[in-house]
Amino acid sequence: MSGVVPTDACKREFLLLKDKRAYKFVTYKIDPEKGVVDVCECVEKTAAPFDFQTLIDKLPSDEPRYFVLDWSATTADDRHIDKIFFVSWVPDTCKAKTKMLYASSKQALRNALDGVQLDHQATDYDEVTPEEFNERSGV
Repeated sequence: MSGVVPTDACKREFLLLKDKRAYKFVTYKIDPEKGVVDVCECVEKTAAPFDFQTLIDKLPSDEPRYFVLDWSATTADDRHIDKIFFVSWVPDTCKAKTKMLYASSKQALRNALDGVQLDHQATDYDEVTPEEFNERSGV
């Protein structure tokens, strides 16, 4: 473990996503100088259909992030499902030291977010698609 700990805001914003369904997703990043994982951005749910590009636009091509995503889908037999994903986004372009920091800090944040149903690791935008989340959700 890296010693990097999640802030209280990490759990608080996650609970708003999980319990109140206030957010579509919440992104987190590590502040190495403070030794914490903190909330980077919260994107509220709206009545409009979710534009997946909104999520992609929040993921830098050269910086890691963690995010939780409130994923909704409809199965082939017309059942509606909701799943909360925890995703570790660590692009291949990141420096080895940064990759190691995010890998060693992931579990502390993941443990603080009680209620996550599925985990996913992504290193490329091809691994962060609606199809990927549908497949992992069993749709």
